[in-house]
Amino acid sequence: MSNCPVCGADYIEEKAELCCSICGWDLTPYPPRAKPSKTYLKQEQVRLQWAKQMWESARNQQNWSARFDELQQELQQGAIARTYLQSQLEWVLYRLEQLNPEFIASTLLRLEEKIGAIPDQTPPMSEVGMDYRQLTKLLQMRKWRKADEHTWEILLQITLREEEGWLSAADIDSFPLTDLRTIDQLWQQYSSGRFGLTVQQQIWESTGGNYTELCDRVGWRVKENWKYYNELSWGENAPPGHLPVTAWRRRACYGAGTLTAAENFAGIGARLATGDR
Repeated sequence: MSNCPVCGADYIEEKAELCCSICGWDLTPYPPRAKPSKTYLKQEQVRLQWAKQMWESARNQQNWSARFDELQQELQQGAIARTYLQSQLEWVLYRLEQLNPEFIASTLLRLEEKIGAIPDQTPPMSEVGMDYRQLTKLLQMRKWRKADEHTWEILLQITLREEEGWLSAADIDSFPLTDLRTIDQLWQQYSSGRFGLTVQQQIWESTGGNYTELCDRVGWRVKENWKYYNELSWGENAPPGHLPVTAWRRRACYGAGTLTAAENFAGIGARLATGDR
């Protein structure tokens, strides 16, 4: 088994074609009794080095083109990271211009069309500068448990309660409304409306504010048994409103901190509804 000197592809010398099936390099061996001159070997070495550079350049061009297409798809999904994506696109364009000048004209036209379709003003996602890219990524990948745990981390970070590990009534009453809505909207968007704070609030209202009945409906209590956090369902077939968990952390019948689970849930729902009044 041998390797192509340009692309490194494996081939069997006895069965090799005249050219590499991957990069097209001439694989014809020297005649057994022929002894190439030093001048010929030097020329071959120069030609081989040039071929390697061209092969690497072609591979890089394919990689940058693929990266450009990926960024365009992200851009179409929304303006969550508008500034970040634009800077990345500019960088990709710069690399494309270096690798293939003929491609830049059509690339610029496509980019102009995509950016032109984005609203000039992107609605703020946070009042306090919270970064929601990690939560968005986890939800996109449908890693529901990790997304739920990260959501709880965000709540504690915003209220500066990481050390305590729970929210007070004052924390909930003053929680930034923009951030609460962002969390709710991200959960709704990536679960196709199955999960989210608004979904939970609608079920809560339909029960007349009965926390036990709410837990029965969302799957936090089954056959009169209150679920522990590790017993929750982390799949897309979980009951509507099953996630995220913001009112309790250990067991559905226990609260978090000085408030009961029902008080926590009612407080968060009331805060979310503040902007609708």
